[in-house]
Amino acid sequence: MRPMAVNIERDFAGGVTGGSNNTASGGNSSVSGGVYNRSSGDWSSVSGGESNGASGAGSSVSGGYYSTASGGSSSVSGGERNFSSGQSSSVSGGRDNTASGEKSSVSGGIYNRSSGDWSSVSGGSTNTAEGNSSSVSGGYNNTASGYRASVSGGEGNTASEEKSSVSGGKNNVASGLQSSVSGGGSNTAGGTRSSVSGGWNRSASSDNDWAAGGEFEDF
Repeated sequence: MRPMAVNIERDFAGGVTGGSNNTASGGNSSVSGGVYNRSSGDWSSVSGGESNGASGAGSSVSGGYYSTASGGSSSVSGGERNFSSGQSSSVSGGRDNTASGEKSSVSGGIYNRSSGDWSSVSGGSTNTAEGNSSSVSGGYNNTASGYRASVSGGEGNTASEEKSSVSGGKNNVASGLQSSVSGGGSNTAGGTRSSVSGGWNRSASSDNDWAAGGEFEDF
């Protein structure tokens, strides 16, 4: 025998309009469909999917599985095990992604984190944007921790200072103010406004220093 669909409305201003085993308990909250979904925040909503929760005021989950929007006005559009806990934060899709900074966002990918306010991760895997207004566009295991720092892609790259950037490559570090590494591997731009164009094991450690591509540092 098919199990009976049991929906629960705990606030008469809210409503469950479809699915089964759904709960709308927040004021003016709603669940439109799916199964085992919960909208507990005031004016929160879950449109569908399975085992999703919208607990922040004005939060929403559009679909997917095991996802939670707990920040005020936060949203999860889909995917699996995604979490938006920051005020007005969003996760668009992917899996195991978290947007915890205010107005932060993760567009997709897996195991990505945007913890800085207004930070963003566009995709890839295991990337972190923890500086305010920082961004990681993609790649693997990249970190943008400085204010307005950015990593465009690659693997194991870090932009740790204000307005620093790494365009790609592997294991590169931009640690100086407004410093940049364009690519290559194991390169470091540590001086203010320093830059490394590419190559391997290059270093620009002085202010306004520049290192071209190649295998060894110039002396």
